Amino acid sequence: MLVTVADEGSLTAAARRLGVPKSTVGRAVARLEQSLGVALLRRSGGTYTLTDPGQRLAVHAAPHVASLRDATLAIRGDSAEPHGTLRVTAPLDLGQTLLAPILPRYLARYPQVRVEIDLTSRFVDLVSERFDAAIRATGRPMPSTSLVARKLAPVEMRLFASPTYVARRGLPRDPDDLAFHDCVMPAFPNDRLTLTSERHSKTVVVAARLTGNDFLFIREAIVAGGGIGPLAWSAARDELEAGRLVRVLPDWCFRGGFLYLVYPPARPLAPKLAAFRDIVLAHAARLLVAPPSAP
Repeated sequence: MLVTVADEGSLTAAARRLGVPKSTVGRAVARLEQSLGVALLRRSGGTYTLTDPGQRLAVHAAPHVASLRDATLAIRGDSAEPHGTLRVTAPLDLGQTLLAPILPRYLARYPQVRVEIDLTSRFVDLVSERFDAAIRATGRPMPSTSLVARKLAPVEMRLFASPTYVARRGLPRDPDDLAFHDCVMPAFPNDRLTLTSERHSKTVVVAARLTGNDFLFIREAIVAGGGIGPLAWSAARDELEAGRLVRVLPDWCFRGGFLYLVYPPARPLAPKLAAFRDIVLAHAARLLVAPPSAP
């Protein structure tokens, strides 16, 4: 009942949602307080708010309560159809290139599900912030955590520039020439970029006159003529086809790790999350990885 109080914001609203008297909710929380020896509710002037220990307990208990509820419904045969609110966080560029194309299909298939997407470059704690899943990119193997990690696609970036920049400064003929060009780069810890071709790998110095932590910003800066920069094929595809971008050093690319879908473990997995996982795994490569015919 404490999780419901946290969700609803008051004993009265929690009791209404649970269909029980307010006194029943109050007694249940009081028994929990007595068992733990910690005050979970702050009572003031007839109103109740969660204390810090109460808030922490509710946050950590919520995923387990949801899993238990899903398991109970599964036993009763009521939860085969995905339902409820699915909360997902991802970087802004992946929201545009991966989530936006597949979510209408997901929602059309599962009409009892509502989706909340939080697009941010910060690291989100899925459990404490009550998210069901996240899309994350990492340049290394996913570190060992309590989260389940499903690999979606490699992060492979090519170099691009705008026609206006090329007209003004020309094109580099070799990766070493990047040191003499203006570059628009992600916020790397140093000014070096490792490029690979079919047979070679080369680490070069780049003149990053403009850096940013969001690839949609980097793309727009490149399109505006700010310099040469790396973009995933999925982010550059439309601009390339429209002639607003051109390939730079087409035999070389920058490999930046992998994309993962991560989520807290649960048995059984909530149907809404299992269905989301399946549709992301089915379409990620198609949306994010350049086909062999890509320019």
